[in-house]
Amino acid sequence: MTAITIYGHAFATCTKRVMATCNEIGLKYKIVTVDILNKEQKTEEYLSTKQPFGVIPVLVDEDGTQIYESRAICRYLVAKYGKDSGLLPNQSDIKAYGLFEQAASVEYSSFNPYAEPLTVERVFAK
Repeated sequence: MTAITIYGHAFATCTKRVMATCNEIGLKYKIVTVDILNKEQKTEEYLSTKQPFGVIPVLVDEDGTQIYESRAICRYLVAKYGKDSGLLPNQSDIKAYGLFEQAASVEYSSFNPYAEPLTVERVFAK
C-alpha cells in the first residue's frame, strides 16, 4: 500500500480534509506535525522547501512530488490513487465534471468563507 506524507496539523480543518480523502480511498499516510502555534509554517526553511505562502497542509507523495492547498491535494490523490472511488466524476463525462466543478466552486467561494471561521470559533476558541 502506498504511503504519503502530509505536513500539517491533525486538528487543522484543511489537514483534516486531506486526511478524510486518504481515509475514503484507503490510502495510508503519515502526518508530520507542523507547529502552527509557534509559527513553524512561517519559518524561512518551511517557506523555501514546503509552501511559499506559509500555510498547511503540504503533501509529499511517494515519488517526491509536493503539492499544497488542501483541495488541490485531495483532487490529486483521488486522480492518482482513487480513480474508482467515485469521489471525482470522470472527466470524459463533461456534464458531471462541470457540475462537480460548479459545486466545488460554490463550496470554496460561497460556503467556506463563512463555515471555516465559525468552525474555528465554535470548536477551537473554547
